[in-house]
Amino acid sequence: MADRTDLVDGVAADGPEAGGAAGDGGDVPSPARRRRLRRAALATLGVVGVAGGGLWLAREPLADRLIASQLAQTGLPATYEIETIGGRTQVLRNIVIGDPRKPDLTVERMEVRMAYGLRGARIGGITLIRPRLYGRHHANKLSFGALDKLLFGPSSGEPFRLPDYDLQVVDARGLIDSDYGRLAFKADGAGALRDGFAGSIAALVPEAHVGGCALGRASLYGRVAIEGERPRFSGPLRLAGAQCGAQDSGQGMALGPATVQVDVRADRDFAGATVQAKLRSGALALPSARADALTFDAAMAYRDGMLSGRLVGNAGGVHAPGATVALLGLDGLVRTRDGFRTVEFRGNVDGKGLRQGPALDAGLASAEASSTGTLIAPMVAQVRQALRREERGSRIAGQLHYRQEGDRWSFVVPEARLRGGSGASLLELSRFQVTGEPQGLPRIAGNFATGGVGLPRIEGVMERGAAGGALFRLTMAEYHAGGGALAIPQMSLAQVSDGSLGFSGTARLSGAIPGGSARNLELPVQGAFSARGELALYRHCITPRFDGLTLGEMVLDGRAITVCPQSGGAIVRNGAGGLRVALGVPALALTGRLGETPLRIQSGPVGFAWPGTVTARALDVALGPPEEATRFHLADLTARAGKDFAGTFGGVDARLAAVPMDLTNAAGAWRYADGTLTLSGARFDLTDRLRPTRFERMVARDATLTLHDNRIDADAVLREPKSDRPVTRAVIRHDLSDSSGHADLLVDGLRFDKAMQPDALTRMALGVIANVEGTVTGKGRIDWNARGVTSSGRFSSTGLDLAAAFGPARGLAGTVEFTDLLNMVTAPNQTLRVAAINPGIEVNDGVVVFAMEPGQVLKLHSATWPFLGGKLSLEPTVMRVGVAETRRYTLVIDGLDAAKFLERMELGNLAATGTFDGRMPLVFDDNGGRIEAGNLVSRAPGGNVSYVGALTYKDLSAMGNFAFEALKSIDYKTMTIGMRGDLAGEIVTNVRFGGVKQGLGTRQNFLTRQVAGLPIQFNVNIRAPFYRLVTSAKSLYDPTYVQDPRTLGLVDAQGRAVRRLTNNTGTGGAGSSTIGPAVSGTGIQRPESGNLP
Repeated sequence: MADRTDLVDGVAADGPEAGGAAGDGGDVPSPARRRRLRRAALATLGVVGVAGGGLWLAREPLADRLIASQLAQTGLPATYEIETIGGRTQVLRNIVIGDPRKPDLTVERMEVRMAYGLRGARIGGITLIRPRLYGRHHANKLSFGALDKLLFGPSSGEPFRLPDYDLQVVDARGLIDSDYGRLAFKADGAGALRDGFAGSIAALVPEAHVGGCALGRASLYGRVAIEGERPRFSGPLRLAGAQCGAQDSGQGMALGPATVQVDVRADRDFAGATVQAKLRSGALALPSARADALTFDAAMAYRDGMLSGRLVGNAGGVHAPGATVALLGLDGLVRTRDGFRTVEFRGNVDGKGLRQGPALDAGLASAEASSTGTLIAPMVAQVRQALRREERGSRIAGQLHYRQEGDRWSFVVPEARLRGGSGASLLELSRFQVTGEPQGLPRIAGNFATGGVGLPRIEGVMERGAAGGALFRLTMAEYHAGGGALAIPQMSLAQVSDGSLGFSGTARLSGAIPGGSARNLELPVQGAFSARGELALYRHCITPRFDGLTLGEMVLDGRAITVCPQSGGAIVRNGAGGLRVALGVPALALTGRLGETPLRIQSGPVGFAWPGTVTARALDVALGPPEEATRFHLADLTARAGKDFAGTFGGVDARLAAVPMDLTNAAGAWRYADGTLTLSGARFDLTDRLRPTRFERMVARDATLTLHDNRIDADAVLREPKSDRPVTRAVIRHDLSDSSGHADLLVDGLRFDKAMQPDALTRMALGVIANVEGTVTGKGRIDWNARGVTSSGRFSSTGLDLAAAFGPARGLAGTVEFTDLLNMVTAPNQTLRVAAINPGIEVNDGVVVFAMEPGQVLKLHSATWPFLGGKLSLEPTVMRVGVAETRRYTLVIDGLDAAKFLERMELGNLAATGTFDGRMPLVFDDNGGRIEAGNLVSRAPGGNVSYVGALTYKDLSAMGNFAFEALKSIDYKTMTIGMRGDLAGEIVTNVRFGGVKQGLGTRQNFLTRQVAGLPIQFNVNIRAPFYRLVTSAKSLYDPTYVQDPRTLGLVDAQGRAVRRLTNNTGTGGAGSSTIGPAVSGTGIQRPESGNLP
């Protein structure tokens, strides 16, 4: 019937034999020995027979009391049945030790055979039939219950020795329950325990959980033999596999099926043993490494508390993140002392077929990709190529020493070398040592060097520092690749007892950097890693130096820049709070070139924080030679540093040498993301740089600008600041790579009215035009490149009304084409139509031909109008616009019809005939405008002037009525009209009639007939403001045209005359007028009489 030990049934299937019976027990005696035994037996037979006969009758009660007494002395609770008590054989059955309900040991039948000799009786042999042993292992303690007193009791102090009797075990089984799993075993065997015992043993653990590891089915089967009192076990230990931790998390360990062929031989006193073991396993997977197969051979000996021996192992297909090894071997000697308190290993390691691991290759590939465009990318690419080239035939060999003493340990590599397929040494280690203690991090010491064709040459020394920590010193010779160079003249790393790591050194590089290149850039490297793994860089000011620095098209000359951390902090920190950067530059003073253009940069303090803000103050940039530099001034810049850079700017002034316009007081928001700089919501002033200015200040708001791929695009609506009226929309594109660009200007319905006049846009309109009403449309374009600036434009109007120096004009229409818009230069012969102009008398349908020439010169080619049956024209003239100068215009009158003149002037009571020609020189200077020697001359044969209306004045005397009737129609042969005086003041008009006689419709009398044959000449002088001449003429016969003197300021509200004091200098204006009689009321006025200017 099965019992609790049946778990072990079938274990023999794991062994080379099924069941493994023990065979015959003991040695077979020789014939000589059998004769000696026979004689001894005969000699003592008589004695034994007498004694035995006396005891035979009392044998069972005596045996029972003896066994009970022995059990009582040992304290073993046991029950048994006596089957037979004989002189040579005693048999007990149904032996139970421990609690009968759950015994610790049961034996179905035990036979004890006695042996007798000269020294008396002794046990000659024991046979155990189907013994069953039960044990427990909990809390690291093994217990067999009641048997513990015998098995683990006090030692007698005598050396252990196997009993001197035969033992036969038939179908012995056992079961041990533990915290890790259940262990079942089975044993059979027979023979002398001191020499000759032979048998088998099998053990099985279905599954176990030890220290977070799950073990699969484990079995042990082997042969047991004792020779010369030395027990020996030989057989395989098989393990289905093991799993520690979660393998899919990358933190576990897994072992495939494994077999260990074990051969163990103990010493006679069991104080020592020799072990030979051969491990063969499948794949081994560790958190950061994996081996496809393992072989491990060990030959060990344990004596006097010391373990020593040799280990030889090989791992095939070793894969680690940094490298893979086709075959990695280990061969060395191991030794332990002081109860395994001291462990030593000395050996050699040998690896063949090294290749880059996936992590190393991926890391190098990532570094190459992420550093594209810098000197690092070709260097990493060269390293990758060199490593691939050296992979085939590569080998690593070295010596290893490991020592552990208590809690302290050390790992020493006296020498190790990695050689590539070319035979070159890629990595060398010498006197390399890592030591560890219970407190603090491991310490490292030793030397290393790298090299090989296409690989950097790095040499380093690792040693113990003065404070007890590790100190590293390394240098890297200048390494060249892709036109770049990198060197580390010196670098020191120090580790202190708390585990923190500090470093300090210098890197020197030449080659491409992000956005440009550097030449002999010397960069200090200073920082530390704390024991918590937090990084801090640059706790003190540093001064990077360079011989040349290129960023895009910008090339900076050699310079040193001081960069400082915030007070009490570090420039760079990276820890639990993430990456943080905080630095300041006290000032910048840089020179160089932008393309071929000289460049100078100066600034006040610059601050940078990540995450946080970037600030810059008083940044000045100048492009070009000092005398013609393009200048930028940045008063204030702030930025929020995060995933993207964004912030605000203010107080920006820009002066482009190629474009004579300045951008000032610029402010707005900016953002830098995905390689694009964007300015939005920008406001600025646009001013003319030239003096005197050609254009007045204009403003913009909500302007935008983008900078991407070395190209600037901007869009702004420029406004007149007082009226806030849009003037033009400017769309700008500029290419920084060749300093070329253009601006498109769109004028879409620019309206002039009382709210905005042209002089609000350009002072050149002052003194030229005023009171403009109308709309202008058009387009302009400004282009610039390295050769200079060009501009053009076409602007039109369908009708402008304005006041010019020589009179108001209406309906000015046409298109003006500019060949140099910035300098206001037009194409030749620009033509405008003028619906009407009134220099005193309105004329219509004129045509003006002009051109604007360099230097703001207006050249008037011609201006003509149909004029009262003839033509009015303006002689060609040249003026400088926007400059205070004396300007002269000459109006030419050709073929004026006197009758049409009176009709146009609406002098309905006058009639006249005759044709006139003349010139009206106009002069404008600081004193205003005036007419100089203007005249109109009648053509032959003259004409007539007559009064055709009714007499309005009823109070004339008889003589007055008589004279009026006689002179109301006059024929003349010549008439000359002369004009001079201020346009804003009084004009003196002198009218001379020659060859005068009575005309038709007059009354003749004796007086007229007496003088009819005489040559008569009339001279008439008229003094009046220029613009009231016509009114004065009409008032001669129509009192409705006489204005109220109160409105003219001639009398006050009570009708009293207001007298004005004048200096009578005739300089024009109201001051030149005289109120009151100008001439004597007696006598006949002479032509030269009067108050002449």
